[in-house]
Amino acid sequence: MNVSAKLGAEDVAQPLRFTVPEQLHEIDLTEDAETRVQRAYANATAIMRGATEMQRLSVVFNQEMMIAQLVSEGAVYAGQLIARSDADPARLATAQFSILVKDAVLDAANALAAVADGLKEPGRTREVAFARYPAGEALVIGEEVKVTMPVTVTGEPVASTSLVRQAQIIFACPDRRHIAILTLSSDSLADWRAYIDILDGMARSVSFRATKTSAIADRLSGF
Repeated sequence: MNVSAKLGAEDVAQPLRFTVPEQLHEIDLTEDAETRVQRAYANATAIMRGATEMQRLSVVFNQEMMIAQLVSEGAVYAGQLIARSDADPARLATAQFSILVKDAVLDAANALAAVADGLKEPGRTREVAFARYPAGEALVIGEEVKVTMPVTVTGEPVASTSLVRQAQIIFACPDRRHIAILTLSSDSLADWRAYIDILDGMARSVSFRATKTSAIADRLSGF
């Protein structure tokens, strides 16, 4: 599926284009929350046959928490993968993918190197590297974090902690005023390699160029 967004105001807008695989379920970030929750629960019920009510509610609850965070961070796309684990078919595996656009001041000659330096924190386990993609050089970040929910999905005040692995691929946009961030988050660590391959494919599809029209299309544009 091809997706596009615009960076900046309409008069100086620059295109951002990328492709996402069909197995990702796109999440409408502007949709009414009640409608989205009902559909997510129905999907979880259909996919998670044999799962408990708590397990289905947990998937829906985690999705809503993720969406609230993405909206606050400037997401232009969010997608979720829910499937039986390849590593253990008896388990359900989930992963969240998103693309964020953030304002940035990229005045340095090597802006991504400056960003990388700012991400290094003493005592924090975080991998930072660089990779080359068709859209240009990108900063690649990976880390594991412990996520603690203060309550259960039913509202009980019992904290639960899980290990979540995260990856980000950051592009400096050509306008030098934005960065585009592709993100992956999952606690299904046994299937991590498959998710990384999906994220890498998305990064290889990123383009900041406008779609070129053919000569015949230009001639017929007024009809």
